Amino acid sequence: MFPLVATVEELEAAIGAVDDAAADLADRGVDYKRPSLGVMVETPSAVFMADEFARRVDFLSIGTNDLTQYVMAADRENERVGDLHDPTHPGVVRAIGHTVEQAHANDAWVGMCGEMAGNPDVTELLVGLGLDELSMSAVTVPDVKVAVGETEYSAARERADSARRVATRSELHETIQ
Repeated sequence: MFPLVATVEELEAAIGAVDDAAADLADRGVDYKRPSLGVMVETPSAVFMADEFARRVDFLSIGTNDLTQYVMAADRENERVGDLHDPTHPGVVRAIGHTVEQAHANDAWVGMCGEMAGNPDVTELLVGLGLDELSMSAVTVPDVKVAVGETEYSAARERADSARRVATRSELHETIQ
């Protein structure tokens, strides 16, 4: 998985490096199977380029901690703007939804890592947005697993669609409650 990719050129260079390494291994007679390749979606540029990235790799993984920081233009370490570091802000939710749509439209699956993935309070939203995989710390797995099991997909999809249309965090929180 390639982190912090912002441009197609960066991605193509990274894929080229993998291909060069594979060719070098083949030249040495080493049996090599190319792994699945993916891109971390952590920047607004990556969100807008998700379709292009998904055409070139097997999967996208949304890094919500960095993505939230960059979408909201607020340093997550700065307490004075800490209220802006909210992955349930409509701008961030729209970025996630757009990424998932573009990936799926180009035959790539989408995962998520970061604090949001391990928050059972937003699991229904993430399922409704179409995330294929959630990566989280081991301590949050049981609660998220229960939340996934309790989620009815069509209702989650409707709530996620509504959540993508709201303008404020309070409206979004009301929509996903």
